[in-house]
Amino acid sequence: MTGYLDKINRTVRKLRGDRSGVGAVEFALIAPVLIILYMGSLEVSVAMSVNKKLARAASTIADLVTQDSSVDKAFLNSMVNVAESVMTPFPSDGMKVKITGIAVNSSGVGKASWSWQEDGTRPYTNNSTQELPDELAIPDTFLVRTEVEFDHKLLLFVPDLPKVDVRTLEMKKVYHLRQRIGDNVTCSNC
Repeated sequence: MTGYLDKINRTVRKLRGDRSGVGAVEFALIAPVLIILYMGSLEVSVAMSVNKKLARAASTIADLVTQDSSVDKAFLNSMVNVAESVMTPFPSDGMKVKITGIAVNSSGVGKASWSWQEDGTRPYTNNSTQELPDELAIPDTFLVRTEVEFDHKLLLFVPDLPKVDVRTLEMKKVYHLRQRIGDNVTCSNC
C-alpha cells in the first residue's frame, strides 16, 4: 500500500510542477472578453458611420431645397432618393424624411408655412408654431428644416442579458438652413 501512495504522491507532484497547459488555459479565459470587446467596437464604429451619414443626408436635402425659391411635392419626393443615395452603402429601409418651410415672424416665433413627409402627407399643420433653436429665431426670416429619422439595426446583440434589449438605435438628425434666393421657399402643392 505504501508503494501505491508513493506513486500517487509522485504523480501529484509531477502534475503540480507541469506548466505546459497554462497558456492555453489563460487564452481560454481571456479570449471571450477580447472577442466581445472587438465586436462591440465594430458595432460602435458602424453606428457612428450611420449617424454621420444620416447627418449628411439631412444637410444635403436642406441644401438642395434652399437652392430654389419654389418647390413642389414631386421635387420633395425626390429628396427621399437623395437621402438613400447619401446613406449608401448602409441600408436605408424605413427612413423617414420631413421637410418644413418655417417663417419666423417679427416676434421671433417660427410658424410652419408648409410641410411634407415621405408618405406625401403634411406632418405639421400650416401656421402651427415650430420650436427653433434660439440662435435661429431671427425675426422676419425664413428657414427650411429637414428631419431625417432612421432606426439602425445592430448586427449583434446579447440575447439573454436581463432588462437589456437593444437591437436598434433610433437616430434622428434635424438641419435648418436659410433660403438662398428671395425671401422664402414656397411649396406650390403642399
